[in-house]
This record gives sequence, C-alpha cells and structure tokens, in this order.
Amino acid sequence: MSAEIFTDKWARSWGRKINENSAYRRAAANWEGAMVLVMAADTGWGIENERAVIADLWHGECRGATAASDDDMKAAPFIIRAAPATWKDVMAGRIDPIFGLLRGKLKLARGSVFALVPYAVAAKELVVSATQVDTAYPVGWH
Repeated sequence: MSAEIFTDKWARSWGRKINENSAYRRAAANWEGAMVLVMAADTGWGIENERAVIADLWHGECRGATAASDDDMKAAPFIIRAAPATWKDVMAGRIDPIFGLLRGKLKLARGSVFALVPYAVAAKELVVSATQVDTAYPVGWH
C-alpha cells in the first residue's frame, strides 16, 4: 500500500527499506546520528505545509524513521532541506545527494557537508532505499 511522500507512513516504510539494503549496511558501518529530510512547502506541487522525516541511523542500521517532530528538528545532527522539485530529482537519481549539497541544490541546514562526504555511498543508498518505497504523490505533483 502506497504512502504519500515525506509523511509518517512513508518514513516508516523508508526505514524498513533502509534495513533491507545490505549495500547501505556496509557503506554506513561507521555512520552515527539522525538525519532529517525536509521538503519545503510549495502549493504548486501540492505541498501545503513543510514536511520533514527523520531516520535514526546507527552503524548501518535504521533504528527508526518517522515524521520529524519539533524535538527531532532541534536535536538531529543533520538536516537537509529542498524544494519538492529537487527531491523529485534526487529520488529519480538525477541529483546525487552529496553533489546536490555541494552544488547548493540541497541545503544543509545543520551539520557539515565534510562530515557527510566520507559517507557518500551510504547517502546514495539511503536514496536507493527511498526509491523502493511504494510512494504516492499529492495532487499537483509534476
């Protein structure tokens, strides 16, 4: 059953897909910390309010993924923000997440891009896992 992108149901499915991804497990063996992905509000894309999801990442495992709360937003070591159009390109594989950060397509609202660079393969695998979620899109998504 599909889940609308960047909702709690979607995040939970994403967390399961991360844990099923053996390439992620290997690439993220030393990664610690939560990552929040934020989709900016854009009524033209059917996103009425900002959406944020968090994945609690620990040494190649996702200990949980949900819609991000205010407390999650305050505590997460990494927060990445982008417009719906950019997330669409990331999910379609047209934008590599690390290069997207380096080129300013994705905005690192918290954390250091240099702390993420050693985990470039893990970041790509997080995206691979996201693309495996049965995703629904809001009316207006293009």
